[in-house]
Amino acid sequence: MYKKVEGKSVQKTDEKPIYKKLPRHILFLIPTVLVVLLFGAIMGAIAGFMSTPQVPEDSAVKLEATDTGDRQITKEISFKVQILSSENPIESNSPYFKGLKNVWEYKDSGLYKYTIGNKRDIQAASALQSEIRKKGFTDAFVVAFQNGKRIPVRKALKFLK
Repeated sequence: MYKKVEGKSVQKTDEKPIYKKLPRHILFLIPTVLVVLLFGAIMGAIAGFMSTPQVPEDSAVKLEATDTGDRQITKEISFKVQILSSENPIESNSPYFKGLKNVWEYKDSGLYKYTIGNKRDIQAASALQSEIRKKGFTDAFVVAFQNGKRIPVRKALKFLK
């Protein structure tokens, strides 16, 4: 059946809009679900904001711990990616570093060890490790430091809990 609208012939349909085809209980659920999702997102954002320490990405995390003698001990924890070790020191502009900048050297067990990065959490250090491996340092691995001294990663993670 055709109907004239403003002088033009338009086909009239008896089809209902999509929202009128849905059962009534579904129509009531849609806004309820949207409100619940929005509320959950807001509360999650607030909880994340309140519990996440505001520390710059490339800095160590300072933790305060009480010693048995009631004195405060500061434990600075950082994660780095070790890329090389050598019996002899290597110049910072050496081709061994494949153009990497800000390589840090430390000596441990009679070896010169070279790291890059200074991350506050293990996830950021692991991401850096992946990038470094793609650049040809296939044996690169994450190491942890406390107050500038190397410690086992397990111990660093325990301090961060």
